[in-house]
Amino acid sequence: MEQREGKAWRKRQFWFAFMLVLDVLWCGASAQIRYSISEEVQDGTVVGNIAKDLGLDKSALKDRGYRIVTGSTEPLFQVNQNDGILYVKRRIDREEVCERSSPCLINLKTVLENPLEIHYVAVEILDINDHSPVFPEKEKKLEISESALPGARFQLQAARDPDVGQFSIQQYKLSHNEHFRVEVKDRGEDRKVPFLVLQKQLDRETAGKHRLRLTAVDGGKPAKSGVIEITVDVLDVNDNSPVFTKEIYSATFKENVPVGTVVIQVNATDLDQGANGEIIYSFGNEVDLKLMDLFSIDPNTGEIHVTGQIDFEQSRSYEIDIQASDKGPVPLTTDRSVMITVIDVNDNAPEIEVTSFSSSIQEDSKIGTTVALISVSDLDSGINGKVICTISQDVPFTLSPSLQENMYAVVTKSQLDRESISQYDVTIIAKDTGDPLFSTEKTISVVISDVNDNSPEFSSSPYTFYITENNTPGASIFSVKARDRDESDNALISYHILRDTSGDNTLTSFLNINTENGDILALKSFDFETLKTFQFQVVATDSGTPSLSSNVTVNVFILDQNDNAPVILYPVSSNGSAEGVEEIPRNVNAGHLVTKVRAYDADIGYNGWLLFSLQEVTDHSLFGLDRYTGQIRTLRSFTETDEAEHKLLILVKDNGNVSLSATATVIVKVVEPKEAFAASDVKSAAKVDEDDNVTFYLMITLGSVSTLFLISIIVLIAMQCSKTTEYTSKYLQDANYDGTLCHSIQYRSGDKRYMLVGPRMSIGSTIVPGSHANTLMLPDRRRASVEIGLISACSCSCDGLLMFSALTMEQRRRDPRRAGGCLTGCLVAVLLWSVASAQLRYSVSEEVNQGTVVGNVAKDLGLDKNTLRDRKYRIVSSNADPLFHVNPNDGILYVNRKIDREEVCAQSSTCLINLKTVLENPLEIHYVGVEVLDINDHSPSFPEKETTLEISESVLPGARFQLKASRDRDSGQFSVQQYKISHNDHFRLEVKDKGEDGKVPILVVQKSLDRESAGSHSLVLTAMDGGKPPKSGDMNILVKVLDVNDNAPIFSKDVYSVMLDENAPVGTTVIQVNATDLDDGTNGDVVYSFSKSLNQNMLNLFDINPLTGEIIVKSLINYEEKDKFEIEIQASDKGFAPLTTEKSVIIKIVDVNDNAPEIEVTSFSSSIPEDSRPGTTVALISVNDLDSGLNGKVICSIGEDVPFALSPSLQDKMYALVTKYPLDREKQPLYDLTIIAKDSGQPPLSSEKTISVVVSDVNDNSPEFSQSPYTFYVTETNEPGASLFSVKAFDRDENDNALISYRIFRGGSEENKLASFLNINTENGDILALKSFDFETLKTFQFQVVATDSGTPSLSSNVTVNVFILDQNDNAPVILYPVSSNGSAEGVEEIPRNVNAGHLVTKVRAYDADIGYNGWLLFSLQEVTDHSLFGLDRYTGQIRTLRSFTETDEAEHKLLILVKDNGNVSLSATATVIVKVVEPKEAFAASDVKSAAKVDDDDNVTFYLMITLGSVSTLFLISIIVLIAMQCSKTTDYTSKYLQDANYDGTLCHSIQYRSGDKRYMLVGPRMSIGSTIVPGSHANTLVLPDRRRASGERRKKIIKTWLNV
Repeated sequence: MEQREGKAWRKRQFWFAFMLVLDVLWCGASAQIRYSISEEVQDGTVVGNIAKDLGLDKSALKDRGYRIVTGSTEPLFQVNQNDGILYVKRRIDREEVCERSSPCLINLKTVLENPLEIHYVAVEILDINDHSPVFPEKEKKLEISESALPGARFQLQAARDPDVGQFSIQQYKLSHNEHFRVEVKDRGEDRKVPFLVLQKQLDRETAGKHRLRLTAVDGGKPAKSGVIEITVDVLDVNDNSPVFTKEIYSATFKENVPVGTVVIQVNATDLDQGANGEIIYSFGNEVDLKLMDLFSIDPNTGEIHVTGQIDFEQSRSYEIDIQASDKGPVPLTTDRSVMITVIDVNDNAPEIEVTSFSSSIQEDSKIGTTVALISVSDLDSGINGKVICTISQDVPFTLSPSLQENMYAVVTKSQLDRESISQYDVTIIAKDTGDPLFSTEKTISVVISDVNDNSPEFSSSPYTFYITENNTPGASIFSVKARDRDESDNALISYHILRDTSGDNTLTSFLNINTENGDILALKSFDFETLKTFQFQVVATDSGTPSLSSNVTVNVFILDQNDNAPVILYPVSSNGSAEGVEEIPRNVNAGHLVTKVRAYDADIGYNGWLLFSLQEVTDHSLFGLDRYTGQIRTLRSFTETDEAEHKLLILVKDNGNVSLSATATVIVKVVEPKEAFAASDVKSAAKVDEDDNVTFYLMITLGSVSTLFLISIIVLIAMQCSKTTEYTSKYLQDANYDGTLCHSIQYRSGDKRYMLVGPRMSIGSTIVPGSHANTLMLPDRRRASVEIGLISACSCSCDGLLMFSALTMEQRRRDPRRAGGCLTGCLVAVLLWSVASAQLRYSVSEEVNQGTVVGNVAKDLGLDKNTLRDRKYRIVSSNADPLFHVNPNDGILYVNRKIDREEVCAQSSTCLINLKTVLENPLEIHYVGVEVLDINDHSPSFPEKETTLEISESVLPGARFQLKASRDRDSGQFSVQQYKISHNDHFRLEVKDKGEDGKVPILVVQKSLDRESAGSHSLVLTAMDGGKPPKSGDMNILVKVLDVNDNAPIFSKDVYSVMLDENAPVGTTVIQVNATDLDDGTNGDVVYSFSKSLNQNMLNLFDINPLTGEIIVKSLINYEEKDKFEIEIQASDKGFAPLTTEKSVIIKIVDVNDNAPEIEVTSFSSSIPEDSRPGTTVALISVNDLDSGLNGKVICSIGEDVPFALSPSLQDKMYALVTKYPLDREKQPLYDLTIIAKDSGQPPLSSEKTISVVVSDVNDNSPEFSQSPYTFYVTETNEPGASLFSVKAFDRDENDNALISYRIFRGGSEENKLASFLNINTENGDILALKSFDFETLKTFQFQVVATDSGTPSLSSNVTVNVFILDQNDNAPVILYPVSSNGSAEGVEEIPRNVNAGHLVTKVRAYDADIGYNGWLLFSLQEVTDHSLFGLDRYTGQIRTLRSFTETDEAEHKLLILVKDNGNVSLSATATVIVKVVEPKEAFAASDVKSAAKVDDDDNVTFYLMITLGSVSTLFLISIIVLIAMQCSKTTDYTSKYLQDANYDGTLCHSIQYRSGDKRYMLVGPRMSIGSTIVPGSHANTLVLPDRRRASGERRKKIIKTWLNV
């Protein structure tokens, strides 16, 4: 209310105060005072008397609130409000306050209020020498390459001294050393920067580190200094080659060592460091690729590993060139040879070579015929190289050894038959005698060539053909086929017809045969009627020499065709037409033979079977014609009306497929009967009978012939079907054979059939001795004679040679050849024994012409020239184009083609070609060696015409570089003998002799290289052989001198300067610097960067492109902060040890209008009471713009509609923030005031500053409860002293004004009596009860709570609290009746004995003080003497009789009744009722009658209930009995839970039934339906089931068989 009343008054005062402030500000002083004081003075030191110097009244200073306006930090100075003297408040560190600014000036603002005055005071802090120079680091490490040249400069980080002027750093000193000196560059404000200058070249191997001390000294007196320890690490340059620990490395190991075996480890060291000293091992450039397949070297450890199969037989030793190279940018390399010796082991299996092989041999070859010449060899030596050669199969061949070691001849040992076996796969097994034993097999296929020893065989003999007549002349009518068991020309068959001059073969002139395929052609058409059959002979002749032939008889049957029409024999007229006249008497009877038409057909069979029919007749009822005989008979007697002449047209046709026919006309004249016809009739009748008999016989004959034909066909078919197939199986099992004949082979020799039987054969078979397998001689069932197999064996011992010969003889035919197998075998052995083993050796120069004579082999061996051709003298060679050939006529060895020794023998020192010459019959083998002599026909040649070497200019004289050796295909003295190199100053040549691997040239540096002087050197390497004249080959060598980083970059200008506008966009290029480096590659690639001593602020403003040297604006450039920058630029190359050059760049900044006004709150009361008057000063605002002129003129305003205003001051850019009207914190406790300052530039720039003014609270609001009144519910029997409930009030004020305390109002009224039993927590309003409430005593009450704040003065409010007590189950039931005289719940009741059921005995009454469920009582009988006599009502407590009393019932009954409530935890009480039964009295009569009626009604109901219960029970028992009876009567053959009754029609899970013999089984497994069949023996669970088909009395068995994994 008070605020509302004073609102108008305050508004009137606002404008008055505003005008007053303007007046005061207008009159404010603008004086400036400047003092000076040294840093580090004590607290309280007097700076100056401001009040005196400003002329202020000392007595008014305190009242006007004279003070220094400062920021949030602790001020350095303070002013005494009593005397106006300025004091030092705390110790001042100039370097902390002003850093390196000079002078260090601190501006102070002093303020007086009422009226407002602002005075500016400047205090200059004077420096003292209180700081020593300090380096950024205590220790510094520099890395300088040992290749750096004297004069190289290395910038160091400058020391820092916070002092300025003469007390800053004045000089640097370096500790004494030979290699470095220090230079200092003065950068003005950026201080002096030290540079380390190299004055003597470094050598890392001599001294790897240099320790220096750099001292920075200031200009104080005495001077102060700081030191830094500098450690110079000399970076390594790759100037040392690796050095091996040994001059020669050698190792020995066995051949066939496992892959991965370490042979030897080489080791080399390098004095260089890091990658320059890390060594990589590798094979030399001249190592053969084959050698690299066998060995590998670990590049890190130098271990030589086996990577391939080491074979002693290929090479017994190896010399490997190893290179050790460092990992420098330009690697240096050292070579060393490793000698590896291989120890031989037995690791080679024998090798079989077929030196001469006749892949085909004639089947009539004699025993002992040579098939092939076999030579075996084993690369091993000694016993491991001894070879035993055998033939493993049972073949008609054997090995015949030669006296020449490891030479064998494969010869026949028995007769051959190509038709039985046409090819033999002969496996030759060669085994050595080493341990372990090695063996080799070689299979050669020997083809048995054919001789003409088999005549052609026709497929059938004789041939029978059926051809139809009227065949087309010249067409094939049939074909004969013969086969010959021989092959090729011997099986090429030609056919011809055997023609002789006898009369029987005259028809052969009309036949012709195709000589190639046997097709027979008829040159004319056959006529069945003329010729029905004929035969001739066909001869089949093969093309062998001499040719063999056989003939076959061909029977030809001509088949009839219907090609002849019937011929009418009768009637025939005189003119030849088939027409006749017959006269018959009129009185003839029916059936009279008028005449018979006779016809003939030249065809036979159906084609000649004639049928007759009437085509035309005048009266069909008068004449009839027999279909088969042609008889014309009368069908009835003539009448007078019949005509006298009748014409009959008869058609005669045969039964061919296309029938032919003829017609005859018979004219029958009817005449009167005459006696003259009698005899003729009799004769005619006899003739007719005769004709009928002939027809009958013809029909019988035709039928007989047809029957016989059919019978013959049937018999033929039967014979073919019943024909015995004696040899249908390839195993030839006998009909009585009862076993299996495995691995059998059939063959025939002559007329004998043999079967070779493998491991199993039938019992009783006959084994033919003399063979290397079991031979069954099978009987030939096609012959009638019995053949006997005789075996003759001849065993001849010819110097250990054993040969067998088996001959088969026969009774009917014997082989004319004699059994000379044994003699032949002995002869072969004798011849082989006498084979000469002489060795001849010739020599011939390479490149001689074809046909050059090498030597007379026959003469030198003493061979008979006349027998050379017959004995097939030849050179055995596998080469299709051999180098030599021998003339079989004279035995002279000739050059077959031009010989190139280098092609044949490569680099072998002796080129020896071994030739095998062979003579047969008897077999002789002679070895001839031809040495091919070398001539100087090849010039040395390098692998490359040109090669390039890269050598670092840092290599020292003596460095060696291996070159690729020249190759000369010649050998001996004609190979490469020396190397020469073209004249030069820097290199010389050394040659290393590697024996068989030739000479290897090595280039040696003899003068240091300089890439800048000569970047490359061209050399010519010449290789010369030892010929006369010598031949040579050249290789051009280009030596590229690799650069070493020995030149520092050089800038293109001495000074770089540029102008830059401030606020230039980020990314603007300021200037581009450029430097060049004479080095090459990365050593000449220049990278630009800022100097390490550059200020971090400078690094934040600028950036430099490391590749292009462009200096780029990185951040905003502000002229007001700094108008000039001097940047130190470094140009470094990319060498391993980079070299650096520095240059300064001066950047001058051009000013632009780019600064917005700055707002500063110099004095600010962040909190103002809400009851402040209008015009109260809140803050002092000063604005500033770093720009000048119009850009620096600032206008200040407040943008929002707030109860504050800016009051300007006469002091430029000063404002006061004052209130405009009264404030209310509860409406708005905080104001965010935005002050806008805008300059007058174009375009104008503005700034905003938001200050938060907090309206502080005054106590103008009373506490308010959250609700009024309060209502609480409290359960009775609460715990005394526990909190029951809580009240809560709030105050819209804050802090202490909102801090509320609570109390209970305790008055003297009756309503507030219970308040004495309550207490309240004064801080949180929790209310506690000091006693326990009882619902039965007190159900509700109320009281008041007072809430008071802590303001000054305090305000309060109260609230009414209503409390309701809730009931709990805390009272047990109380028995009201019965109650005895002593107070116990016990009573006695008397009832007549004759009362009926339901009679009310008494009623138990009880009471519970609780309410609800807690007071709801239930009654129950706890104890009773007879439960069937009395009943108790659960809810009313009435006790009634359940039945009538009997004479046997007792006279007194005791009932114990329990009474309990329904609380969560129920309480109870008990009562005892004693019921006494007395005799009935008259007074009870009426009531008894009434009771009896009621009892009768009750009895009826009970009766019905009992009947119902009995019925239900009976039905239940009956159902149970029936169910049990059904279960017991059910046939349970098996009790498994898986087996159901056989009548079950569902799906039986996991079971299958089956029967085996008399047993029935059930297989338990996955789901299958009953009755499924399963094969016994499966792996599952099986139940044996009883057979229900047996008699009932048999005991059922349940057996579970487990077949597998139960």
